[in-house]
Amino acid sequence: MIPRSWLFCPGERTDRLAKAVAAADVAIADLEDAVAPDRKDAARKAVATALHGDPAAAARTWVRVNHDPADLAALAGLDFAGIVVPKAEPGIVERVAAATSVPLVALIETAAGLWAARELAAHPRVRTLALGEYDLAVELGTCPPDVDGAPLAWARARVVAAAAAEGCPPPPAAVSTVLRDEPRFRADTQQLGRFGFFGRMCIHPAQVSTVHEVLRPSDEEVERATKIVQAAEEATDAVLVVDGKMIDPPVVAHARRVAHLAGPERTRR
Repeated sequence: MIPRSWLFCPGERTDRLAKAVAAADVAIADLEDAVAPDRKDAARKAVATALHGDPAAAARTWVRVNHDPADLAALAGLDFAGIVVPKAEPGIVERVAAATSVPLVALIETAAGLWAARELAAHPRVRTLALGEYDLAVELGTCPPDVDGAPLAWARARVVAAAAAEGCPPPPAAVSTVLRDEPRFRADTQQLGRFGFFGRMCIHPAQVSTVHEVLRPSDEEVERATKIVQAAEEATDAVLVVDGKMIDPPVVAHARRVAHLAGPERTRR
């Protein structure tokens, strides 16, 4: 299953890590931005201890590392979901891949990384891409995405297209600092879904439920998707018509995705 929500928590706060795993589809134990420089070593030890002590939670926990061999050394031999590589560029991803054996998410936050998006997506260890919009906006000299996301439209489309071109799952949308305006966060998440992102990286547990609700298909969408999937399964002709409209393979694929999101209880015929 493609995760709907990726919830960051500070690496040294393992109490929050347990809550993040309970709230979101996956948790991201953060050794990078969420940890002060003088707390990095303590955070490494805390994350390693937490992953070793709870295998079930570890299977749903990714770790965002620094560009520091000490982070990778602390994770050596542990079984967990994977590593989020910040400021991902081909050389950086290659170094992380050489030092580890888990899947990677390439978090694109630089112009060089954005330009190399397809190369990153093609790496055999990269599960999918993600976009770090705030750092990228600073490097490009655009306004922050929570002020106006339009300047990053091309970057968003490029990351989604690169992932699709290399057969990766759709990337999660970038984090948002909007915490007290749920309607705005909801609308932004819906818009990013229309760009082709699936789900979202979150920085607060309150954002997770909104992301899940946005991805929950409406009753009308489920009903139509169920009709299309059923018609496709029962079709004997090359041309498929549902409710007077011709249905081609991409429409069937979209209907299957909606049905998957809805779950068997809502699509039972």
